[in-house]
Amino acid sequence: MLLSFLVSIHAVVISALYFFLPIYLQGSLFFSGAQIGLLYGVLGLNSLLAAFPVGVVGDRYPARILTRLGLAATAVNLWGLARAERFWPFFLLFFAFGLSLQLYRQSLDIMLFKENDAAGRTRRFGNYNAWRMGGMTAGIFLGGISLYFLDYPRTFQLLAVLLLGLVAITWRLPLTRGPRTPLLQYGRDFLSGPVLFFVTWLFLFTMHWGAEGTSLGLFLKNNLGLNSVGVGLYLAGEFSVVALTAYLYGRGGAERLSPFPLLALGLATSGLGHILMTYPNLAWSFGWRLVHGFGDGLIMMITYTTIARLFQVDRIGGNAGLISLATTLGVLTGSLFYGPLGASFGYQLPLIISGLTSLALIPLAYVGLKG
Repeated sequence: MLLSFLVSIHAVVISALYFFLPIYLQGSLFFSGAQIGLLYGVLGLNSLLAAFPVGVVGDRYPARILTRLGLAATAVNLWGLARAERFWPFFLLFFAFGLSLQLYRQSLDIMLFKENDAAGRTRRFGNYNAWRMGGMTAGIFLGGISLYFLDYPRTFQLLAVLLLGLVAITWRLPLTRGPRTPLLQYGRDFLSGPVLFFVTWLFLFTMHWGAEGTSLGLFLKNNLGLNSVGVGLYLAGEFSVVALTAYLYGRGGAERLSPFPLLALGLATSGLGHILMTYPNLAWSFGWRLVHGFGDGLIMMITYTTIARLFQVDRIGGNAGLISLATTLGVLTGSLFYGPLGASFGYQLPLIISGLTSLALIPLAYVGLKG
């Protein structure tokens, strides 16, 4: 429960900033579309640098130490972002902010994967991700309210104080540690056929997160005319569906079903929802956003259960770090591609193209899983 609570707080911070931040960067700091895309891309770059080393360290030493470091560093960086107004100081702080968030979140995942209850694994993953998506829901809603009544710098500072206060409870986290594994063994694990297939479709799928980060908040503001509270309520509805999907997946025995129908259903609903939500009618758009959330919830649970099935527990931190590296590359690629595209041709276009990409992955999934 403590892992689930801490990951929900991580999600509060992410969601309170991730979708709203482009509005602040464009409207108050006057950053260009390319600069916004670069900032979101740098979230991927620091994960590229940290994902595998953090995973290996988490395999060998107690991951709760990494959680403490991540919490404290994230709080310091948020306080600095509240005071930065020029692009390059903001860029450097945002880089450090993303690095500390990666440390915080990945250490929690390592502790989750290393729990010994294999029989209850899927239910545990469902609870964990339901809490995480519940945190996303709360963060979106509270972020919208906070930004409506306060401003972005004060919201950064409030989040910093919250995170710093959580350092005191990290002593209750599980004490995980494993044997030293040669680094080449991680490479042998990663280069197996099933892992390479998994990484390929996951990379292509996560490019849509880059489209969301750079374009979704601006689409809701400019195309649907929502203020910060409206954006918060809109996205809170989506993440409520993601949380419910994860919870029900963990309790419904979905892992016993054939993998292709589940994966195809997730890709189809995620892709169609992304495309059809761009029609500029609020009720229509919101309904299809909920469909997208259902698809993303399925893909999230498939990802966690697949990682647990593919890798041995002694090396799961480093290997999960390599999977995180692949998804980060997807977000980075999506951010750098979709940020300028949305600014130049309309914020609906990145959402449509990334939705079509998800649909195109269904034949790839069929070939990979049936081959």
